Amino acid sequence: MNHRPILKNKVYLYLTEFFSGVSVMAVELGASRLLAPYFSSSQIVWTIIIGTIMIALALGNLWGGRTADKNTDRLYRRLLLAAVWIAAIPVLGKYIILGISGALVLTINTNFLIIAAFCACMVIFVFPCFLLGTVTPSLVKYTVDSLEDNGKTVGTLGACNTIGSILGTFLPTFVTIPAVGTAVTFLLFSGILLAIGLIYFLSSKVRWKTCLWSSLSYVPCSATTAASPFGRMT
Repeated sequence: MNHRPILKNKVYLYLTEFFSGVSVMAVELGASRLLAPYFSSSQIVWTIIIGTIMIALALGNLWGGRTADKNTDRLYRRLLLAAVWIAAIPVLGKYIILGISGALVLTINTNFLIIAAFCACMVIFVFPCFLLGTVTPSLVKYTVDSLEDNGKTVGTLGACNTIGSILGTFLPTFVTIPAVGTAVTFLLFSGILLAIGLIYFLSSKVRWKTCLWSSLSYVPCSATTAASPFGRMT
């Protein structure tokens, strides 16, 4: 297990936890906006979105707990991957939905809405939320200094995540989506995750290739979203 100097900075670790919570909720709200033109924004669709994302977070918690004792580079590589995936959603999300719907309409006669919406959520949103779900158990390893204060530290991490989730609920709905649209909202929050991951690696002067590929993947997603009317969502 490695110990990067930045892991001694508790503020940075808590910010990682905070913005992972922000991003999960931003993705969830963005998911409803992306799916609404195709599957409506009914209670059924909302149930599918919330259910699939909760499944992803639960699996992420399990996986994060199992890998928490291994090197932390893996956690921040997962954050970079989640950032790139979320940034690609405005570009590829609608095509994926159309492809899934086109394939299912030929094979499904009943409950098409439920099955198609569920499959779309699984393909588009589960993986990045799974990655974000690994954050909390992974960070516990590096924020707990002793058994005497482990309850306080874990509670603080949980509070950071919850407060982030609250901000991630209100900020997209009342600020970013009305101001710049859903697509740019995805880019904004994925950009924050990207920055957190880059700070980790660049501060330790390691894994330049990882930083490079993630940055080079994020930039085309941003440019394509800005240039393509199909990629932009209001």
